[in-house]
Amino acid sequence: MDMVPVDLNITSIARTEDGEDKVEFFTVGKYGFGEEGCVIAYDEAEGIGYEGCSVKISTEGEKVLIERTGPAASSFNIEKSVKHHSIYGTPYGDFTMGINTFDIQNTLGEGGGRLWFKYSIDINSDFLSENEMEILVKRTDI
Repeated sequence: MDMVPVDLNITSIARTEDGEDKVEFFTVGKYGFGEEGCVIAYDEAEGIGYEGCSVKISTEGEKVLIERTGPAASSFNIEKSVKHHSIYGTPYGDFTMGINTFDIQNTLGEGGGRLWFKYSIDINSDFLSENEMEILVKRTDI
């Protein structure tokens, strides 16, 4: 799969009992699209707590795999109506996290597009947050 340069607009919203936290950032990355799905790759932006980490997001239909490498390595699966458990790395240590996905919208194509998903997170079966993530992908080579 050939990778091309892209602009990425990534918005993450986390809702907890204490309120809502929204993070939006713009970055550049690489994007590949094929018959099986797509791949988005980028380096984490400074100032959001994951400096020195790289992210690879792979899609296949309504399945999304997010892999972070570096000092805060983690990997988790997003799949509609399926709960997955993953090890989540932070600069302060690793923990086991449950991810229950409610909805996925994937309009990514050869020219870019949008990937959005809504999910909840629990730690040791205790509710932590309800989340939404939106990734807008725009090719810069066309």
